[in-house]
Amino acid sequence: MKRAALYIRVSTQEQAQEGYSIGEQKERLIAYCKAHDWLSADVYVDGGYSGSNLNRPGIQKLMDETDKFDVVLVYKLDRLSRSQRDTLYLIEEAFLPHNVDFVSMQESFDTATPFGKAMIGLLAVFAQLEREQIKERTRMGRIARAKSGLYRGGGNVPIGYDRTNGKLTINLYEAEQVRKIFDWYLAGLSIQRIRKLMSEAGYTTRYGNYSSWSTVRSILCNVVYTGRMDFGGVTVEHAHEAIITEEQFQAARELQAKRHQHSSNFRTKNLLTGLLVCGHCGGRYYVKASSHHRYYSCYSRTKHMPTMVKDPNCKNKHWRKDDLEAVVDHKVREVLQSPKLAAEIAASRKPEPVLSSKNADIEKRIKAIDKQIAKLMELYQLDDIPPNVLGESINKLYNEKTALEAAIVPDKENPQSIPFDLAQELIADAAQVWDFADKAQKRRILESLVSRIVLNGDDVTIEWAF
Repeated sequence: MKRAALYIRVSTQEQAQEGYSIGEQKERLIAYCKAHDWLSADVYVDGGYSGSNLNRPGIQKLMDETDKFDVVLVYKLDRLSRSQRDTLYLIEEAFLPHNVDFVSMQESFDTATPFGKAMIGLLAVFAQLEREQIKERTRMGRIARAKSGLYRGGGNVPIGYDRTNGKLTINLYEAEQVRKIFDWYLAGLSIQRIRKLMSEAGYTTRYGNYSSWSTVRSILCNVVYTGRMDFGGVTVEHAHEAIITEEQFQAARELQAKRHQHSSNFRTKNLLTGLLVCGHCGGRYYVKASSHHRYYSCYSRTKHMPTMVKDPNCKNKHWRKDDLEAVVDHKVREVLQSPKLAAEIAASRKPEPVLSSKNADIEKRIKAIDKQIAKLMELYQLDDIPPNVLGESINKLYNEKTALEAAIVPDKENPQSIPFDLAQELIADAAQVWDFADKAQKRRILESLVSRIVLNGDDVTIEWAF
């Protein structure tokens, strides 16, 4: 004798409808079992639950107890589910693998018959159609939200923002973290170094702390911080308040691409290529192979690449690769092992020259902006300025400052230095791993601490980045 599980579902709108009440369904299902000589093993009821999903206690219990019966019986197919997708899932994934058949009285749907098995195929077709329709409706809804400047939904709200009435609004504490991350990255720090600094400083977001470098990377890659919303081919400018400028975002993306290419080029090749500069002509050095040795040679002297020649009469020295790398290794070890020497180097570094009166005017305005921001923060601490006014005012000043900093003419021959407190941390970390580091790791350390290495005959001068 077959053991039958009777499943009954009604929504609140259907309680009073004839044939859909719990009592009416139960009576008819029991009569059906008697007519087929089945044993009514148990009754599972979901009263007042929608059939649009499987978040129902009765259906969940039914799925957990498939070992207690041989067939699931419902009064009508839509009592099991109003979703073809869920119906197919229940039959193919929850019932049939456990040797449980499914029968619907009204439709004469019985998976134990050839017709019932054929119906499963039809259900699969309609379930796929339903999935595609749901996906398309969801996509169109998100595009419509993006066009109206509303956050598209789905996933988490980006760090630096809150969601208020469907729109992204500035979260002052987190927004400051986003700005700091972009500032440090554009100043030359690596993603892993930034993660460590953020973690050591105790910064947290609604999602936790900076335990993973991917948090920093996702911030650097998210265009939403420029105030732009992109979704489904639709771009909405000024959809919400920006945290950084478009120029900062593009500069960060370009730097990421450059670093990726740079690391690929030097992953297993030469330790010093790209850092060496000829002290005679200002040209670059590259690795030249002979029959017995490899040499670092000036492009101007070898004429190997005409576009790289600075002075065709350059006679600067060829350096054997192993010899030059040994000299640089010795000089780097001296700095890594002597914090005092590193401090002396930083103290002796000449201030960057002002290239034009325009730069002086810009820097004067930047200092004035910094004073204004400090004054606003003082007023905020005294409760003399509301948070929304503070955020708006500081963002305007910060955007102006960023634009001014971007307008400063760079000194290409004297790259900007990194703060010595950051250099100290880099040096401390590098000192611990230098002896055990492979070529790729040493290369990354050199890129962080060295601006360039100038070769002038037998003289090797390292210009540090701090």
